[in-house]
Amino acid sequence: MGAAIAAGGAATLLAYSVFYSGSQVFAPVIRRLCDHRAVALTFDDGPSPVFTPRVLEILAKHNAKGSFCLIGRNVLRHPALAARIVAEGHTVVNHSWDHDHNGIWRSRAYWTDQLEWTSRVIVDTTGKKPALFRAPMGFKTWPQSCAVKRAGLHYLAWRVRGWDTLNWAPETIVRIITSQLRGGDIVTLHDGLEPARRASSQERTVQALPRIIEAIQRRGWRCVTLEGNLPLAVYG
Repeated sequence: MGAAIAAGGAATLLAYSVFYSGSQVFAPVIRRLCDHRAVALTFDDGPSPVFTPRVLEILAKHNAKGSFCLIGRNVLRHPALAARIVAEGHTVVNHSWDHDHNGIWRSRAYWTDQLEWTSRVIVDTTGKKPALFRAPMGFKTWPQSCAVKRAGLHYLAWRVRGWDTLNWAPETIVRIITSQLRGGDIVTLHDGLEPARRASSQERTVQALPRIIEAIQRRGWRCVTLEGNLPLAVYG
């Protein structure tokens, strides 16, 4: 009986460590800003030629800044968009080379390549070296964390998730985010598509985004980039 309880506890701890985006079992994870008068909107899986330009236009219209968690293969396909993100004053984050859902079970060498390839193409395209890594789906393992540390990167997670890859109405996404939001939060949304995804769209994100930004600004908060607004000395 005792052995079964111990095994169950170990399995629960392992599941928490791997699958909970905010878990700090393997390494420190950033989930909030140091400025409680600001909010960081982050956009995963881009760049996308369909949705990233529209997200950038909305941010510019509302005098807001964001941070873009870029997939290496998408940067390779759309380098001008990655360069535009940086040129318009937004932060870029390493989000793996191909966002393979099975990659979480792979070796340290696999993750070393994923991180190195992605950071290299981002630097070559934008001139900016990422300081942060957002793990695909927020899942982490010890081999991955070793590669992250060796690459000189810091884990980035979120406190508020928009669930905007689900087939929900834009109004639902707005409600999910604004009902949870506190000053200093990091919010995750999506402006792009994983390379393996088919027949998917982030149109709902584009439609929800203006109302999310307006709700943030009505509360007296600013939409800021991650750079210069984190509790750790990530950017030197």
